[in-house]
This record gives sequence, C-alpha cells and structure tokens, in this order.
Amino acid sequence: RLLPLKPQSAINIRGTTSQASASGRQPFQGLDLSGLKKRGQGLRSWIRVDTSGNSQVIEVDKFTMMRRCDLPARDLRLLDPLFVYPSTILGREKAIVVNLEQIRCIITADEVLLLNSLDSYVLQYVVELQRRLTSGVGEVWQPEGPELNRGSCSNFDNVYGSPSPDYLPFEFRALEVALESACTFLDSQVRVN
Repeated sequence: RLLPLKPQSAINIRGTTSQASASGRQPFQGLDLSGLKKRGQGLRSWIRVDTSGNSQVIEVDKFTMMRRCDLPARDLRLLDPLFVYPSTILGREKAIVVNLEQIRCIITADEVLLLNSLDSYVLQYVVELQRRLTSGVGEVWQPEGPELNRGSCSNFDNVYGSPSPDYLPFEFRALEVALESACTFLDSQVRVN
C-alpha cells in the first residue's frame, strides 16, 4: 500500500457528520450562507469597444473573461483597481493586457475591454478610440517637427507603402490611444505639481 491507514479518529468524525446531516439537522445551524458569495465570482462592469467603434457596457465575471480572452487569472489581477501594480503591457497569444496609469484594458483582435469607470481619462480614451476608428480611411499621418521631415520617413514610405494609421491592425491603434492617454495623464500630473 502506498497510503498509510486512516486513523480511527478520522473515521469516527466522518461517521458523526454524516449521521448529523441524516438526522435532518444542518451542520451549520444558525448561519445564513446564502448571502455569501464565492471568491472571484462577482460580476464586473466592462466597457466594450469593437472594431467599428461601437461601444456597450457589459457585465462579465472573471472566469468568463478568462475564457473569452484566453488569459490566466494572474493577468486579470493587473487590472484590478484595488491593487497597485506598476505600468505594464503584457502581450499574450490572443490579447494584450494594458495597465497604464488610469487605463486598464484588454485588447484583442476584435475588441477593447476596459474596466468600467467614471474616471475622465477612461471616458476620454473611449471617445478618442471611437473617433479614430470611425474617422475617414483617407486620413494620412503626417510627421511633425523639422527633424522628422529630413528624409527619415522616406525609407518608411518605401518599405511600408503608406504611413497611414488606418493600415495598422486594430490592436495597435487601440494600444496607441492607450499610450497617448497615459502620457496625457502623466503630463497633467506634472503640470499640477
């Protein structure tokens, strides 16, 4: 045998608990367990923005979000507003997990999922992302500043064709807006202090 024999006291305990429940008495008499919720089972409110710029508020629990984005639980912990983690961008197989100051989101190929918040930077992120997704396809990015106009972009044009952000995948456009939003937040913090 690989396992040691069970002590006699363990067998007796198991027998007494089953007898107690068989007699009709509840083992935790006087405790109301209906109000307790299992750890990690709560629904969270998320703002979902799809590739067309349409947004909606959805309520999803942690495990559904893990399956939906194919993420481990430790990655979702980065997005929890109760914990303070340093700014992080995690690239996973099917999603990008972004924790940049006020912007905490999951970016997939089809959608951006932000924790629903009343923070003005989150709302500005959603508005700016929608604006960029619904803007005209003919918009072309022009480099700013004299140092960028010297010919450094000509190599970019030759290699990639057109430097328009509309040709970037959805994930990179969403990440770009998140980075800009985080920079705007940090810039405002510096000006205040």
